[in-house]
Amino acid sequence: AYFVHYSHRIGRVYAFDLAGAGLGAALLLALMFVVHPFWLVPCLLPVLALAACLEVSSAWPPARLRVVALATLALSVAAAVYLGQARINEYKEVFAPMNTQDARVLATVTSPKGLYQLLDNFTERLDTDISNNPDVMAGATMPRAYGLYADGNRLAALPRTTEIDTRYFVAALDALPYRLRPPERTLLLGAAGGFRIHEALRAGATRVVTLEPDDALRGALLRGIGPAPAFPADQRVAIRDTSPLATRVVARDGPFDVIDITREFLGQSDTNRAALSVEVLGDYMGMLKPGGTLSIPVSIREFTVYAVKMFGTAREGLRRAGVAEPDKHIVIYRSAWNVRILLSATPWTPEAIAELEKFCDERSFDVVFPPAREGVKRTIFNELPVVSFDVTQAQAPGADPLSEEAGAAVASQASPYHAFFKLEPPSLDRPYFHAVLPLTRVETILDRIELVPREELVYLINLAVLAQALVIATLVLLMPLLTRRGEALPLGRFAKSAVYFAGLGLGFLTLEIYLIEKASQYLHDRVFAFGLVLAMMLVCSGAGSLLAERVRARPRTWLGIAVLTVLVWCEVAFIWLDPLLIATATEPFAIKIVILVAVALPVSVALGMPMALGLSQFQGDRLAFLPWAWAVNGACSIISTPLANLLAVSVGLKALLLLGAALYA
Repeated sequence: AYFVHYSHRIGRVYAFDLAGAGLGAALLLALMFVVHPFWLVPCLLPVLALAACLEVSSAWPPARLRVVALATLALSVAAAVYLGQARINEYKEVFAPMNTQDARVLATVTSPKGLYQLLDNFTERLDTDISNNPDVMAGATMPRAYGLYADGNRLAALPRTTEIDTRYFVAALDALPYRLRPPERTLLLGAAGGFRIHEALRAGATRVVTLEPDDALRGALLRGIGPAPAFPADQRVAIRDTSPLATRVVARDGPFDVIDITREFLGQSDTNRAALSVEVLGDYMGMLKPGGTLSIPVSIREFTVYAVKMFGTAREGLRRAGVAEPDKHIVIYRSAWNVRILLSATPWTPEAIAELEKFCDERSFDVVFPPAREGVKRTIFNELPVVSFDVTQAQAPGADPLSEEAGAAVASQASPYHAFFKLEPPSLDRPYFHAVLPLTRVETILDRIELVPREELVYLINLAVLAQALVIATLVLLMPLLTRRGEALPLGRFAKSAVYFAGLGLGFLTLEIYLIEKASQYLHDRVFAFGLVLAMMLVCSGAGSLLAERVRARPRTWLGIAVLTVLVWCEVAFIWLDPLLIATATEPFAIKIVILVAVALPVSVALGMPMALGLSQFQGDRLAFLPWAWAVNGACSIISTPLANLLAVSVGLKALLLLGAALYA
């Protein structure tokens, strides 16, 4: 109604609409630092009440309108507080330990990244993969711990004391790299709550550099959290906030004897999992001393296909590092639940292979690669049946399908058991490790939906939302055809208007999602990056709409300038944005925010102009079509969100730049 009533000042109205949405995103982001997420909705309701109080109505006197608005506010807040009691979902990892006897939440930290809770109960212990052979443990026990959870998902176990008895580590799956060579200089991607630092020091490390980009985890290590103590001061240990993707900066502490990626690190965020990209693995191989080892974990607890994908990724990472014969630089071994892939800077020696076999035999672990020497038969301690989505593969008794998969992957051959899945290695442009479902085979996937891991469901949801949005957008698009002939737009004007406003809706969100993904990697915080990019793009687009209001007398000229600005920005971002973000990855957080604002500002101002200039053309007897144009833009914006997500996963983030540029052109 406001857009139609004030159509003569459409740029100004649209500017306040955009800026208000952007400032709302900024307000919500700020509130998330200090307000428990369960209470965010009541905090936002007063803004809606304020808008209602400012409404100018011919039917209601202002005083009555304000009384109704305030009464509605009071009822809404009461309903949100008393009727909308949030609870922890039973499928969250924190649910079971939270409901054990005498479970207590000892500390809580709120931030945009999540609600962090430190939990104490009798079930909380260090969670690491240990041999089930009691002789290897030699009487050692797993230490009790506190559990740190973020939004109900377990991040890490935190030590209860500064002194840790790490004798259990000799029986751990993760201990082998520290036995194959003296780990004098060790790089840890994730500290496993501090336990891995203690383990590395006990194994003989004289220098341990730890990357812990998560603020809450790093704060727990440096300052403690609740009763969990800080890691004791030790000149041998350095704890960095450096992103694992900033490999040029990480290399300054090298070269390393052991680079160890912890399981907890990969499970903490999708930005951490980007460290498994081919380019990053290649850079880490370049940081190793001769004979040094890069250790990579993969869980096979639910889905073996991720291990198969990682085999191929490791091969490509070695090739990226200039290794001509990857098969001589890879060893792989496993338990019933996890796989460890060890990459060596130099070819593995027969002595090292013999030590691998001895280590696994003593602990009932299985060697996956290299294959057994001719005439030697290996015992399979942990049976691992593999079932494909479309065909149940025949498996010989005593065979190890994962060993067959590793041999095929290292040799660049087709997967014998997992050919159904997408196994292309992740890259920095397509850093999605958990994206293996071929969405063209939706019917088969839905038939076996019980096998789909939680990480993969997001892509199926995007596909479902895209299908619904396409139907809704088509109905909205065709609405003018239902009007009476005398009120209809001419066919040519209708077609041009439909393409114009649909293109704007698709293009704006496509470029916005591209910037959100890049900012997430850069800031290492998806939620904060989402709020920041959303706020600054909407506010700056509002400024562009205000500018469009001033130049509406020459719409074609300024539309051309705006679109040309978008095209030039897309070309510059395609070539230079990644190098810029990598070069400034270790700058202070405030500086990185300034850099992101500087990057997004010119394109955001330009993106705000075409919509206002287009809407301003609906005047006189065509004014009734202004809401339709607005609706087409909104409906296509909904399409662009799942479409851009699926394109980024399937093709890469730079494809979003090309699509956005094409839509605006």
